[in-house]
Amino acid sequence: MSNKGSSGRLGYLRRVAPARSAALALLALAACAGPGRAGRNPFADDELPVRLAGRAASLVGHAGRFEVGGARLNADCSGFVQAVYEAEGVPLLRLVATAAPGERSGVAGLFRAMERYGTVFGGGGAWPAPGDLVFFHDTYDRNRNGTRDDRFTHVGVVERVEHGTVVFLHRGGSAVVRGVMTPDRPLEPADGDRVLNSAIRQKTARGARVDLRDTALAGALFAGYARLDPRRIPAELQPGR
Repeated sequence: MSNKGSSGRLGYLRRVAPARSAALALLALAACAGPGRAGRNPFADDELPVRLAGRAASLVGHAGRFEVGGARLNADCSGFVQAVYEAEGVPLLRLVATAAPGERSGVAGLFRAMERYGTVFGGGGAWPAPGDLVFFHDTYDRNRNGTRDDRFTHVGVVERVEHGTVVFLHRGGSAVVRGVMTPDRPLEPADGDRVLNSAIRQKTARGARVDLRDTALAGALFAGYARLDPRRIPAELQPGR
């Protein structure tokens, strides 16, 4: 709208903002090295999904741009996802560039890369795993026509599933935050003290025809989950090539 170490091929993921909290975050990120940094194929490690989710969670509160191995990424939801995956050795930037050349929307580019090099799913009782991506439609009025017709406008990283509620990390309006989504109850914000769906749609301009009461919640805007499948990634695009 908007899922650990410092050495090796990709370097460390660090916050760009020169605040003390950013420095503390760098120390935390440097505490655990991922196999991608050691020159190994990250897909060969069964712990990759957990590491992706942990990497994303470690960035909660981060409000600046993202940097991985010298590459500066946008301070938005797609830049967050790219930073998380790249920091764990997954060449997501290269996959997106190959699958969606010329695509101006970072979220749409990610979805097209997942379609080509992984699997997209949702509904029918299928649940995501940690590290999977979760996509949303209509989180803001991208084409500024005041109508709910904007596909693939937001993306996050799944952290876990608890009692039918998906907990995910995403770059929201001002920083990386946690969100929740309950697919079976898409229009309910809460049940007592339990939050069921986070509000993830930006406020619309005055006079817009979108009813935010029905469209602001994550469950109502849910578009699908996605997961990379290394068997579908060509050898020339595999990590380390």
